Amino acid sequence: MSGKVAIVGQGVMGLTSAVRLRESGFRVTLFSREPFGQTTSMAAGAYWGPHKTYPAERVLDWAKTTYDEYSRQRRDPQSGVHFEPHLRFCVDPDDNAFVLQCVDDWERIDAEQYGVSCHEAFRAILPVIDVPVFMRNLKRRLEEAHADFVLDEIESPGELACDYDLVVNCTGVWARHFVEDDEVFPIRGQVVRVTRPAELGCSTRIYLKDDRLTLILPRSNDVILGGTSQENDWDRGVRSSESENILKQCTEVVPDIREAEVLGAAVGLRPGRRAVRLELEITDAGQAVIHNYGHGGGGYTVAWGCADEVAAIARRYCAAADNSC
Repeated sequence: MSGKVAIVGQGVMGLTSAVRLRESGFRVTLFSREPFGQTTSMAAGAYWGPHKTYPAERVLDWAKTTYDEYSRQRRDPQSGVHFEPHLRFCVDPDDNAFVLQCVDDWERIDAEQYGVSCHEAFRAILPVIDVPVFMRNLKRRLEEAHADFVLDEIESPGELACDYDLVVNCTGVWARHFVEDDEVFPIRGQVVRVTRPAELGCSTRIYLKDDRLTLILPRSNDVILGGTSQENDWDRGVRSSESENILKQCTEVVPDIREAEVLGAAVGLRPGRRAVRLELEITDAGQAVIHNYGHGGGGYTVAWGCADEVAAIARRYCAAADNSC
């Protein structure tokens, strides 16, 4: 197959979809409305574990595929993927705990031994994604595979109809405007980045259902502290008061970071939706569009499973079109 595919969006969903499409023989061009380093995915503190990603039955399959892919990638020291212990304290019942069945190493723990009062608690060995390393590695792989990256704001799939056989919509929260989907809404996330103390050996999450989010996530050379989970908030500016709150709540849980140096803060708008939209649409004008958006805060958890499905849909579409692609 040698069909031309336009992917709109250069976040984790766009890049992983591009990798799988190139492996399937498609010629790929990735478009983005903002520079590569400013996408929502680049602001994420990423580890494997869904957050407001639905529906559960599809998420489980995508998450399992992605977990297995990270298990392979961890063997490559340049991948940006490593596995570390993760402590999860559920003040409220965790409706995403079902994904633990995908994990090779996990157990229930007594939260009181850690000084936390909560509904239940887990310890697991989970993939941690060092976002700047991981994303730049994917971009390099695609460039070496002759995928093209274009900085341009595409207003709708129709703009690409004349030049591409397929359009893959990985626009995240901007799908609200790109395909006029009113079901998409922002879940604002602010994080603070600090230096990593040598003694910090695991990540920690305090789970609550409201907009409070406590996360201490060590990466290779720094630690991501979170954060917020504010629905229908489009503000991409860093709020100093929230940075102060994040530092306070995280140091209360993990005192080891009290003396860490603050390196900066970032905000990303997670693409909320009642269900991920991953499907082929043939528009009234006859244009083929594969939608892959609405993953909430679970993009890095389901990315490779969704990318596999995007590539499978593209192959079936071209086969049904008698290889006209």
